[in-house]
Amino acid sequence: MKRRIMVKSMRISFARLALLAAMAVGMTAGAALAQDGSRGVQRVPTTSAPTAAAPVAAPAVPAAVTTERRVALVIGNGAYRNAPALTNPPNDARTIAEVLQGAGFELVGGQAMLDLDRAATEKAIRAFGQQLRGGSVGLFYYAGHGLQISGANYLVPVSAQISSEADVKYELVDLNFVLDEMVNAGNRLNMILLDACRNNPFSGRGMRSVSGGLAQMQAPSGTVISYATQPGNVAADGSDGHSPYTAALAESIRTPGRSVFDVFNAVGLTVKKRTGDVQQPWLSASPIEGQFYFVPTSAPAPTVAAATAAGAPAVPAADKEALYWESIKNSRNPAFYQAYLEQFPTGVFAGLARAKLAAIPPSPSPTATASATPGNGPSSSAMRSPSPAPAPGLSSGPLFDPEAVPNLLDRQKPSLHKYQTGPQPKALAVGQQGHFAYYTNGSGELTEAEARRRALERCQFSNGAPCVLYAVGNVVLQPDPHAWTPTPVYIKGSGRFDPAAVPFVSQSARDTKMVNFAAAREHKALAVHPAGAWGWSVGQDSVDHAKEVALENCAKFEETGCIVYAVDNLVILDRGEDGQHR
Repeated sequence: MKRRIMVKSMRISFARLALLAAMAVGMTAGAALAQDGSRGVQRVPTTSAPTAAAPVAAPAVPAAVTTERRVALVIGNGAYRNAPALTNPPNDARTIAEVLQGAGFELVGGQAMLDLDRAATEKAIRAFGQQLRGGSVGLFYYAGHGLQISGANYLVPVSAQISSEADVKYELVDLNFVLDEMVNAGNRLNMILLDACRNNPFSGRGMRSVSGGLAQMQAPSGTVISYATQPGNVAADGSDGHSPYTAALAESIRTPGRSVFDVFNAVGLTVKKRTGDVQQPWLSASPIEGQFYFVPTSAPAPTVAAATAAGAPAVPAADKEALYWESIKNSRNPAFYQAYLEQFPTGVFAGLARAKLAAIPPSPSPTATASATPGNGPSSSAMRSPSPAPAPGLSSGPLFDPEAVPNLLDRQKPSLHKYQTGPQPKALAVGQQGHFAYYTNGSGELTEAEARRRALERCQFSNGAPCVLYAVGNVVLQPDPHAWTPTPVYIKGSGRFDPAAVPFVSQSARDTKMVNFAAAREHKALAVHPAGAWGWSVGQDSVDHAKEVALENCAKFEETGCIVYAVDNLVILDRGEDGQHR
């Protein structure tokens, strides 16, 4: 029997871990989750709810000074030959590999190791052990099928073919092999991250000793073992291209100034929130020597500048961002925050920068200030809500007034007060037939170009003809309807599916989720809603079933109005039920 390492360890639930680590940053809810990895759902915050809580800046933690090497083995298995395939693990592994490289880790093989058979898995583990020698910080990440058999955890290579328990020792890889390599290296810190708590892929094959989820492992000295969910439980594979655990993990690792325990505490809180308390990550840990930060906060600006001048390596992007934010965070000059957002539009402090911009009172404007009418009290214009200042960089023009928007019915105009008070950047498009659409920065990641594009797309789709870009920010661009110049946008309605051309959805969804859809297996379908919601279904038994599930997923966020945009890799937006062009 293989000798097992039994070292007394602390098994810490995330509720208790909060007593040891600082409370993590609050996260807004992201994609809806489904147990079936073939279902994808995504919601972009709608214009009717444009505001979002600003994230709290990372705590000021002294920069970690270390010469330790960082070595990671990242494996993602999805293309199983004799078990249900998984869509997300390869995506998850690529993402984590990229994040770890950004945090200074050397990767075994130079990249994420994808779809490994047993021989390749064992070879990668041996190479990992060799690279760990010499005092490195070690990290092992695995996404894919995993099994708990007789209390031991096994990784499932893509080649595994199990017909009975006798096949286990020949087809699977004991996770203790990884742990042994890490312990034998003598490192002060090792981390094992397991996104493998899925359903048993070999159920119904007479394997009586198989239990649900993974078994809790004893953590040897200096070791942290993070599970996607509690031991014995099953975690979601994810419905938007990434598992909820890995999506939260990538976000948390990227945040400067978080210690190793802060990172996993934040992961637990985020996953628990995003899954509606259904999934709760778990940690098994023993005491570690010293501190460890995936991305430490930066050293003071003069020190970094001097080091750069002396020929030292350039400051990492994350440190540059932290340095810049540290220099402006107490300023009352809106131009500083706007400059930060232009350089780091999706940065760690982007939400806080927008909140500070919104909190700085606008400069007095003669246009926005109405004088009282003698003898009759305030004028009607003075009684209206004052318009916030125009977004920096926009040309001058009339300030936006919801009551002055032409071609709209009186009952439509009250909803435009939400646009008036919504966060920058934002854009409003108006059609000739009483249609309008707008987007404000409710998600905290909207750029001005994206606000313009999405407002025009939605308006044009509803109007049946190109619309006018009426306002950007709180500046009206075309106040005179007699001189309106429509701005047509291209809405791809047929032909080959192109992730970069999917209408209505956010640019980040185009760059990631739509790319994942294009690469997913058939039969598949993508449904979209003009308000920005979308849902997909992949790997179904028929096109009709894929369309049905995609519409159901989209309808979780918009009860009516979702439309099938693509089937397999063909766009069918402007086709009827008979498949012919309209």
